[in-house]
Amino acid sequence: MSPFRRDTAADDRPGATHPLVDSAGDGSIRYETRAGIVRLGRAQADLLATAAAEGARPILVTDGLSVVTEAFRQALLDCGGAWVVRGDDGLRNGLDGGRLDDFTDALRTGPPTSVQDVAVGYLRPWTPTAEHLVVSVSVRHRAADETVLGATTELLATELAGAAPTGWGTHEPAGHAWDRHTLTEAARSRMPDSTRFLAVGSPDAPLAVTITAQRTEHGVEELTTGLLAVGALGDTVSEMRVAAVPQVLGRLATTQLPLFALVLRRPGRADLAQAPRLSPPPLPVAMLLGAPAVRQLDLDVEAMRDRFGAVIAGRPRIPALVLPFGRRQDRNPVDELADVIDHIGPDRVADAVGMDDRTREQVQRAAEQ
Repeated sequence: MSPFRRDTAADDRPGATHPLVDSAGDGSIRYETRAGIVRLGRAQADLLATAAAEGARPILVTDGLSVVTEAFRQALLDCGGAWVVRGDDGLRNGLDGGRLDDFTDALRTGPPTSVQDVAVGYLRPWTPTAEHLVVSVSVRHRAADETVLGATTELLATELAGAAPTGWGTHEPAGHAWDRHTLTEAARSRMPDSTRFLAVGSPDAPLAVTITAQRTEHGVEELTTGLLAVGALGDTVSEMRVAAVPQVLGRLATTQLPLFALVLRRPGRADLAQAPRLSPPPLPVAMLLGAPAVRQLDLDVEAMRDRFGAVIAGRPRIPALVLPFGRRQDRNPVDELADVIDHIGPDRVADAVGMDDRTREQVQRAAEQ
């Protein structure tokens, strides 16, 4: 019997075909660990891939002291998984703090709607030490021999984290030194299948992003999502790097053909890992609407500049728009993003840029805080 397939709802016996499966049943598999940092190692990546292939939903189970890396968090959510924390006050969702009666409740219930639904352990204070940027950028390339992936990651890392990426790979730790050409050849060898790689930075310039490359009817789409740290909270360098985000997105529009980008800021850990604790919601820093979206949405770039402070970027013949947020003392950046999205139409934006479900949800959350 495969531990990934459901026989009966009551079948909760451990399966032995994968060493990381501690129990299975009711359409899910559970992986329990006491590791201080849960990483997307080779075995963990294989577990999640196998679960996805078999149609099971993975549940990570830890205590309240464990943290997860950004790579593991993204991979877990992408295959429909959940993180459950077993604490002194019972079970809770490690990502939103919702109280749980059973492990599988994390797969069936939405985020808590009142503070009474949130576990006390999730509300315990902690001290963030670094300023994070949460990035999501999609770029279109020609399906040609001269196409080289990774330029977006390199630009964000160099200009905002302070140094180029140091490594890439399919799991943690990233086993290859950073090299865009080698990464591209690895992706090309797997085409037309979609390919995911991790890219990391150094302790002095922390970076944790996932690069997804996939063929589309228009060529090759490269999606870069994840985190980078710009410095200590409140530090002058951190604020300068956050302020530089719109200019960096403008440079992206000049050197590549981006479809969409959203950059948020939030306080976090210096190592970019996520603890099962309440964090302040991320605030919008800037959004980019690439030239294909501007054209498809039939946006008046001059009107967008006058109404929303948009910066016209890219090539004059096919302009893109960069929308900075948080520069006005009398406006909340969340409201600024919401105004732009409402003006254009959320579904129209998502359809115009080919937004994946995760990015669509991220934009919606950022505009509805």
